[in-house]
Amino acid sequence: MQSFPRALSSLGRSNAAWTCSACTKALRQPSKTGFFNSSMSRKISNTSKPRQNVAPTMEQLREPFKKKNSSTMYYTLSIILGTVAFSYGSVPMYKMICQTTGWGGQPIKAPGHGGPDGGDPSLRLQPVTSSKRIRVTFNGSVSDVLPWKFVPQQREVKVLPGETALAFYTATNKSEEDIIGVATYSVTPGQVAPYFSKIQCFCFEEQRLNAGETVDMPVFFYIDPDFVNDPNMKGIEQITLSYTFFKAKYDKSGHLTPIPEGR
Repeated sequence: MQSFPRALSSLGRSNAAWTCSACTKALRQPSKTGFFNSSMSRKISNTSKPRQNVAPTMEQLREPFKKKNSSTMYYTLSIILGTVAFSYGSVPMYKMICQTTGWGGQPIKAPGHGGPDGGDPSLRLQPVTSSKRIRVTFNGSVSDVLPWKFVPQQREVKVLPGETALAFYTATNKSEEDIIGVATYSVTPGQVAPYFSKIQCFCFEEQRLNAGETVDMPVFFYIDPDFVNDPNMKGIEQITLSYTFFKAKYDKSGHLTPIPEGR
């Protein structure tokens, strides 16, 4: 009876130490099934980093605006330079066009006017005796900033188309300093301007008067004979020639420019 427990104990110890040789071999070898194949496992890179939202720098934000501001500055500068160039060239250009075409009531510059081939205008200075005499009145004024007295010496003259006439204006510098003046002129009615031709005139030229000085300024002109052949001139019996003097000075570039009103 005592041997039976020892046999059970011996059997228990032998069962605990016993291991299946096939299972032991299977555990020692790696699994070859597709499910546990290590080659099929997903590899995770240790070098991957989480994405980060990097804010742009102030220089990067300002770069588009710098380019836009540069383009705007170049366009603005071009417009300013073009405007300045046009302002300097507009006065002589306007003067030349108006003296050639009579636009704006500007009398025509006499040389070559009226001739079919630009010949000697003196050949056309033949009074049209069959026409009525035209009354030419004169007007003179000065700008508010010019301390001059400027008046015509005669109120009017009567001339025939093709007949020359001479008139005078008187200018007096009433200030205590030397002043440079520049005169502009016009003719009314405006449609007569293409036929009103000046031979000698003081307009658009520098007139320097010393303090208290008085000078006489002549105007030598004629009305072109073609005036009588233009149906648009029918009924015109009076023409007014107006002169206005402006105070002028030389700018930094040496150009003579009038001083605007109120300065």
